[in-house]
Formats: sequence, structure tokens, C-alpha cells
Amino acid sequence: MELKLTRQPLFINEPLIDQTVEQPIECDALLPDYCPDIVRILKCSVAPVLTGRRASPGKLELEGMAVVTVYYVSTGEGVARGEYKIPFSRIVEMKADHPDPVLSLSARVDYLNCRAVNQRRLDIRGALVLTVKATGCREEQVIAEGEGMGLQLKREQTEAARLLGQCVRETRVTERVDLTHGKPPIQAIVRVNAAARVTEIKQVAGKAVLRGELNLHILYQSAAGGFDQLEYTLPTSAICELDGLGEESLCDVCQQVTSVTAEPAAAEDGEYRLIAIDAVVESRARGWLPYTARYCSDCYSTKNQCTFRTRAASLTQVSRVIQEAVPCKETVPLPEKAETVVDLWCEEVSAAVRSENGGPVAEGKVTVAMLAKLEDGQLYYFDKVLEISKKIPCEEDGALLEARLACLGCSWSFSANDTLEVRCDLELTGTLSRPVRTMLLDEVQVDEKAPREDAAAPGLYLYLADPEETLWDIAKRYNTNMDKITGENPEENQGRERRVLLIPVL
Repeated sequence: MELKLTRQPLFINEPLIDQTVEQPIECDALLPDYCPDIVRILKCSVAPVLTGRRASPGKLELEGMAVVTVYYVSTGEGVARGEYKIPFSRIVEMKADHPDPVLSLSARVDYLNCRAVNQRRLDIRGALVLTVKATGCREEQVIAEGEGMGLQLKREQTEAARLLGQCVRETRVTERVDLTHGKPPIQAIVRVNAAARVTEIKQVAGKAVLRGELNLHILYQSAAGGFDQLEYTLPTSAICELDGLGEESLCDVCQQVTSVTAEPAAAEDGEYRLIAIDAVVESRARGWLPYTARYCSDCYSTKNQCTFRTRAASLTQVSRVIQEAVPCKETVPLPEKAETVVDLWCEEVSAAVRSENGGPVAEGKVTVAMLAKLEDGQLYYFDKVLEISKKIPCEEDGALLEARLACLGCSWSFSANDTLEVRCDLELTGTLSRPVRTMLLDEVQVDEKAPREDAAAPGLYLYLADPEETLWDIAKRYNTNMDKITGENPEENQGRERRVLLIPVL
């Protein structure tokens, strides 16, 4: 009987990029004509946003925008801001070509310096750190079954996940909102914070339907001369298309705000009691399809000389998708001689992952910023870094956590002894996975003209097996069929102490 081999698809998720690069930002900026002169700079911040991604042979082209916002005390003792958009582009080399890699991109601020050259001109210098990861899914046909010419196969199977791809969708949220009842009319909006989160996901054939919320925190200067805050929550929705996605799939989703503006608008009575919100929310969905991977890792022939080739491969098991709240509450001392806290918000969030027995640990740093008025009547900027730790329980060794940490909002209350109790609403999202490293049987050749001459003579042998020996190893040594050994030893329990086995050789 001639040799017949049957192949089945196997999906290999391979890393294409895992790099961290520095991106400088430089800007010689003039204040817009409508902005008052600078008296003293309070704070300069930058929000990096990646706006474009394009894969081409051997490289990944990234485009982005560094949105720099300068808060300063202006003439007339008011607070004003200037905003500057600095475009940048970057090309990152890929290990292998892939038409549609799944990207994991993040950007953080390395440093930022801003100085006023004069009352109308700013010199801005800094750098961003871009972390770029890309993964591609490759389908391979591997040997899963075979028969003929005395071929014996070591069949393996394991649970794995096929990476379906990633979908990125932008949706625009525009809304006019009223001032909260009792709030004074607006003179100027000083700053706006926006954060988005997914609250519901529905997976249907080839689509992930996302519903979420956009949380807004607005600081404004009132017509009466003071400062006030506003909180709004607006609904969001998006449809992300992913071929192969269904109810049985795993889907990792997240939302982030790529741009937001809040402008005062006049009500019917002429007072500025309305705010026009215009935000762009980016929704991302990444899908995996669990499947049972079947393949062979070794072989031999009981009749003829057999040659074969194997190679190493790594499959991926995705345990679960993570979306968990992370508590963050800390007592922060008030700045010395502070008279009033004008505003408090989350300035920056970063996360790193370390391995630990019982599951990986996500460690995060949250920069909480404060605008306060001191006894001299002047406004000043302060910040403090809060540290958090969140363990993701996992019984399996080698678990990998790909995590994102986001701050959805901050609140505070006065505590005793001139301190504030700061509470940050943090959310950790991502995936928990584990690589499965194995050997794949790549090619098999059986020479029908070369019968085996080292085979054991037919008979029933007694064999004293060591604990680490498998039935496959023993069957291969005696050049017999592993199923026949199992039939003669129904009580066999691999992993015990040394034991005696009956080995039938035909």
C-alpha cells in the first residue's frame, strides 16, 4: 500500500515588530491672534495620537500628531491656552512581509520643555517614545494523518487560537449640552478631559457591535471671574468588521479619544450657557477564533527505512479577554500655602507587566495633575505620580498579559490635616495568552526498496520502563505499533514509577 499523507491547516501567529523608538517633537510657535499675551506659563502638555498606519513590503509606515497644549496666566490674571498640532511620521522595519498585520501601538511622553521667548512666542522641544508591536497570522498545511508502508505517526493535538485580524473605526460625537443647573455662564473654557470606554459588545457573524460612553470633564472660567467644573457622559457606538468573528470567538475591544474640542455657545437669552462638543473616538477590535490544532511531531515505519524532517513552531492559546476596574485611591498632601483647588485631573497613564507565580502583574503609574490657587492669589500647577498594581490570576505557567491601562476620570475630596483623598477610575483591558511551543512533522519519505533490518524479532517481550519513558518511545524502539502496546497494557498510567510492560512485536 502506497504512502498517503493527509494535511490540515494550522495557524501560526508570528511577531513581525517589537520595537521602541524615540520621536522628537519641535515647534517654534506663535500665539494665535485671539489669545492674550503670556504672563507666566502654568503647564505644557502633549497628547500623542497615531493617525495613520500602512504596511508595505518589509516595513510599517506610521503617521501621527503631537497635540501640544500650553496653559498660561494671561494679562488680566485670566487663564488661557494655546494649542499646536505637530505632525510626525515614522518607518519601522518588519521581520517579514505581511499584507495586514495586527498592530499594537502606544505612545508616551519622554520629556517636554516649553519656554516663552516673548509674550507671543513659544519654544517647544520634547520627545515621544513610540512602542510598536505587530503580529501576523500565517496559515500552514501540516501533516495530521498518514497510512501505508507501515507508517506510524505520533499524533498531537492542543487547543489554540487563530488571530482573525483587527478592525479600527473612527466615529464622531457631536453634541450641544447645557450647563448644569445653577452653574454660572461661561466666559472661557480652560481645558477639557475626555476618556472613552466600551460598556457592551455584541458579536454577530463577522461583526463586533460596540456600545460605550464618552466621559467629559470640563474646567471653565465663569463670567463672575471664578472657576467651575462640569461632568458629562455621552453615548458612543461603532461597528467593527472582522472576517470569521462569531459568538464563539474571543474579541478584545477598546476605545480612545483621538481629538476633542469644547466651545461655549450662546443660549436664546444671549448668555453662554451651552457647550458645543466635537470629539473623535477610535474603536479597535481584535479577534481570535479558538480551534483544536491537530498535527504530528514524529514518525517511523515498521517495514521500511524512513526519513523525515521536523521544525519548531509556536502556537497561541488565548485564555481570556481582560476588562477589569482597578481601584486607585490615595491621600495626597495639599501644596504648601494652597488656598483653593481649582481642578484635578489625570495627566498621564502608563503600564508595565511582570511575571509572577500565580499570574502576571500589571504595574501602572498615574500622573495626577492639580491646578491650585495659593495665598498670594496666583494659580500654580502641581503633579504627583500614583502607583498601582493589579494581579491577573492564572494557574498556567508562562502566561503573557498584553495590557492597556486607562483613566476614565478623577475625583477628590478634602480630608483631614490639609490633605486630599484622590480617587482615579482606572480600567485595565487586554488579553491573557500563552505560547505553546511544539515540533511539527514537515516532510516524510519511506523507501519501499529499503526494508528495515534492525527490527526486533516477532514475539511478546517484557520491558521494564522508566517513569519518563512514553509508549511512543518504547514502540519506536521495538519497531511496533503503539496501539498494540496499549491493548496489552490496559492499566498503563504513564508517569508512575518504573513498571513492567508487555510489548507485542508482529
